[in-house]
Amino acid sequence: MIIIDDLLLLPFKGLMAVFEKVHELAEQELSDESKLKEELLRMQTLYELDQISEEEYQIKEVDILRRLERAIKMKQNKL
Repeated sequence: MIIIDDLLLLPFKGLMAVFEKVHELAEQELSDESKLKEELLRMQTLYELDQISEEEYQIKEVDILRRLERAIKMKQNKL
């Protein structure tokens, strides 16, 4: 009976492994300090070139800085 259960659950276990990997990669992407700094610099450049409004810049700046702070905390917790 255990073998049958294992065979029936195998596709779900594989799918869970894929979802876990996607989640891990998404976390890495969202918490990559260099990418966040690059994004902040890009927003500053767009603002200076009048491509985005000051309000839009401030909203995005706060979001990026929060994500950067979170990334730094995550990095410190791993060490």
